[in-house]
Amino acid sequence: MEPKGIFNGFDLSTIEKNRRNMIVHALLGDNIALKELLHNDPGLANANWGYFTPIHFAVRSGHIDSIKLLLEHEADITKNPIGWSDDLITKAKDRGYKEIVDILEQHLAKSFQVTPGGSKLANLIKKGQKEIILHELDECPESVHAGDEHGNSPLHWAVLTRQIWLIDDLLQRGANIQAKRADGATPVHLSIHGDYWFRSNRDLSKQALRNEWFLAGYLIARGAEYDIWIAAAVGDSDHVESLLQSDPTLSNMKNSVCRRPLGYAARNGHTETVKLLLNWDADPNAEERDASRGSALWNAAAGNYEECAKLLLEHGADPNSIVEAGSNPLFIAMSNGHTSLVNLLYTYGASMNLDSACCLGRIDLVGEIIKANPALVNAGGDYGPLCMAAGYGHMDIVKMLIRSGADLNAPWYTNNYIGYALDQGPEMVKFLLESGADSNNANWLGVTYLHKAAWLGTIEFAQLLIDFGADVNVLDEEYNSTPLGWAAKYGHIEMVQFLLNIGANPHLPLDESWAQPLSWAKRKGYLDIVDMLEDIDFSALNDLT
Repeated sequence: MEPKGIFNGFDLSTIEKNRRNMIVHALLGDNIALKELLHNDPGLANANWGYFTPIHFAVRSGHIDSIKLLLEHEADITKNPIGWSDDLITKAKDRGYKEIVDILEQHLAKSFQVTPGGSKLANLIKKGQKEIILHELDECPESVHAGDEHGNSPLHWAVLTRQIWLIDDLLQRGANIQAKRADGATPVHLSIHGDYWFRSNRDLSKQALRNEWFLAGYLIARGAEYDIWIAAAVGDSDHVESLLQSDPTLSNMKNSVCRRPLGYAARNGHTETVKLLLNWDADPNAEERDASRGSALWNAAAGNYEECAKLLLEHGADPNSIVEAGSNPLFIAMSNGHTSLVNLLYTYGASMNLDSACCLGRIDLVGEIIKANPALVNAGGDYGPLCMAAGYGHMDIVKMLIRSGADLNAPWYTNNYIGYALDQGPEMVKFLLESGADSNNANWLGVTYLHKAAWLGTIEFAQLLIDFGADVNVLDEEYNSTPLGWAAKYGHIEMVQFLLNIGANPHLPLDESWAQPLSWAKRKGYLDIVDMLEDIDFSALNDLT
């Protein structure tokens, strides 16, 4: 039997069947079915649906044998799918699954030397607390190899935070300069393309080293491997050619982070290196991480490297290839004002997607695209046209899409137009609700807009939803919690008070005490919320239950 609700409303004919079945079988703990799917395709252990993988659901449901099976097939347990989602160990602890906690911790310790001390040291490095860092390393010499919850070693964090002194100190203490974290990234990889969750323009101190190429060169000088990918990234065509002469297959080979030399060369505008790789049969459309048709042309377009782009197009690069969260080359060129490159891409058959036109605020293109194919108004899923128009504040386009039949209550996964409309303030959200958006529209995991308001702690958003009929006591399927539970879980005391004032029931869920608001507040250590909830006269709430 399929778990209730989780795929209701979705057009499963458009979604790859085996990925869907992996999720269902992991939820149910059906190991026979899981083994059959994994036997045919071991990669399904990390197949994702809405950014969640099968092991997430096996942990959530407490299926120990399924967890062991998925780990045997290299399921990655270091990723947090989206902002409000917990890591798997936290998820197991919350539910009281001690045996599962032990299994996961042992796996991380064995695979990436992950320890509580690794996370502690990572936090000290991020804060730049030099004396305490050195004290910790002196007290526990083996912590030089300790991984945090994502498999980052201290050296990974020294590179991300660009602390040269710490790189030197860690290497002197025996740190492995070629150490790979869970996603395969070595320190030198991080010096070049950073980390999704830790951004140099946002998270580095103002005094930190700014030149990533100096850092990459420094790591090479200290012993990091100078391979074809790094050579392509810095435009060292002589070294690239020397490596290719020894092994011609390197021209199309992926490195440990699933990227290819051509993408690195194009990303940095190294025309001669791009030309060399193409002459050695590098495929500009070869699949890479987050780029099923390759990243080279998109990278060239992003950097306005027109000569590189022309070479790639002449060698058959797909002008409409998509990069995850980046659309196609035409979009990135147009959004950056690279007019000549835009014209070049159009010459080779590039076309503008409707969601991209909405993002750019090009109402002229939006109108033409809808006229040519009205059905596209509801294409694109969570990040489709309505999401792009609302999220970037293009009210005229939002109105055009609604008049053209945009579905305001389509099923969704991670985020949708309401979530992005929040960035534009209450006026946009109110307009969408007035236009027919259902304030109780939940995603595939039962998470409603009010749950997300509680997570964010945005009372103005919550009040709007309540005004339009949002259910204050609805339970999601991920945490089996109400919006009040989410507010307590994420420490938003003002939201807790607001929800209580409008009638939120602190008893819910009745049958799983671990998911009740008071339990969340106690586990997370929010003592002020604990006091507030414990002071409630529960006898006065009997009529609510």
